[in-house]
Amino acid sequence: MQRLSSVLSRVRAETKSARDPQAIFREFLAHLSGAQHKPAPRRAAPKPPRKRSAKRAK
Repeated sequence: MQRLSSVLSRVRAETKSARDPQAIFREFLAHLSGAQHKPAPRRAAPKPPRKRSAKRAK
């Protein structure tokens, strides 16, 4: 029983000192908006394969 009460008191202490959920959500939104402003790197279009030239007769 003593162990249970000590664990519960630790959990209560952690939740009391936890950050404000709105502040966490705002930080999350800030990260999202920052990620949207950076354009994704574009890959160059693949070049079509080169045609081999016909062999010439001697």
